[in-house]
Amino acid sequence: MTVPLLSHRRLPARAALIAALAGALAPATSVSATPAAIRPQAPAPDMAGVVAALESAMANGAPGAMARYAGPEGVRGRAVGVRDRESGAAMDTRARFRIGSVSKTFSSVVLLQLVEEGRLKLDAPVNTYLEELLPDDRITVRHLLTHRSGLADYTNAMFEQTVPGFEAVRNRVFSYQELVGLSLAEPRTTEPGAAYAYSNANFVVVGMLIEKLTGRPVADAYQRRIIKPLGLHDTAYVHPDTRIKGTHVRGYLHPDEAGAPLVDSTEQTVSWAQSAGAVISSPADLNTFTSALMRGRLLAPEVLEAMTTVTPTDGTNTRFYGLGLRRYDLSCGTQVYGHTGTVQGFYTYAFSTRDGRRSLSALANTSNHGAANTALGNTLEAAFCGKRPAPAPAARSTAPSGTAAHLPLPAERDLPERH
Repeated sequence: MTVPLLSHRRLPARAALIAALAGALAPATSVSATPAAIRPQAPAPDMAGVVAALESAMANGAPGAMARYAGPEGVRGRAVGVRDRESGAAMDTRARFRIGSVSKTFSSVVLLQLVEEGRLKLDAPVNTYLEELLPDDRITVRHLLTHRSGLADYTNAMFEQTVPGFEAVRNRVFSYQELVGLSLAEPRTTEPGAAYAYSNANFVVVGMLIEKLTGRPVADAYQRRIIKPLGLHDTAYVHPDTRIKGTHVRGYLHPDEAGAPLVDSTEQTVSWAQSAGAVISSPADLNTFTSALMRGRLLAPEVLEAMTTVTPTDGTNTRFYGLGLRRYDLSCGTQVYGHTGTVQGFYTYAFSTRDGRRSLSALANTSNHGAANTALGNTLEAAFCGKRPAPAPAARSTAPSGTAAHLPLPAERDLPERH
């Protein structure tokens, strides 16, 4: 049976839910945001700037790149380069691709819906639901969703050598328990709740919780709770099948050795990630998903408030993490929520404003080349902040026309990288 959207779901008593969520929303340094009562006029997207960012991703090693903006001005898509190096097929904003860690937001939404339904508590120990899985009863469900559990990211060792590591797991099928075992074999990174430390192991355990509480595979939970209600026709959880069906983008992995040829990494099980990164989608579906999430179509207001209550991930005071959700504060003051994604051969950005009125999804078909990821991230500035005013003559930039005048921060890494 399909689970309808929020407005039709039966929720537990609101007072009890608010009390459960408020138990420990975040440390005192956290920041929350709600839509402004008075909405200022948003700048028009700078599509020339978006194209410049896509072309910069290509200049830094991606065979192709694309972006799709959706907002009050309408839908605008841009694509450069190729989606298939062998056939020469042009990049296509209608094509599907692996979204990597953007999958974590799908997993978080499902788990938070289960919180709404009273089937688990955010501040309960994980071992309450998965008996004796973890060696520390202090690790809570909230710690998983905020990357504050201290569980080591097993992908650091798995992909220490990028291409050999990938080829070793390309066709392998892991159990969740095996992946957790790989994490527990390494020292923990922090005490539970002490600090942010990104780890794919956290969302492997989230997948285990979803399957334990629903009695069904995560694929079923995604389909019933998100994909079908939102009409995401190009989105699917694909595991352990290695193929991307229909028109799709091929991914190309940079080897660690400078000058070595790109490796076509399109076909793989993604079993090393599963609920941390095995979803396939399209630009239009990602726009729909992030916008619907921010508009409150998937979660009750108090749960969405908890999800968007964030703490810093670095010292720039521009990057934050909530519950399976990133927040980036852009140079113009606009805050956008969503997630980045890296899976072999694919970089993804999927973000929306807090009111859900504007969204952007972007892809470059390469990985293990951080400069391409950083360049792709500059689509956010162009799309949400608009065209930058020309600098004063005395300080005129020598940057090419259409490029951003500011220096973008290096992209946050969802997987270990050598370049």
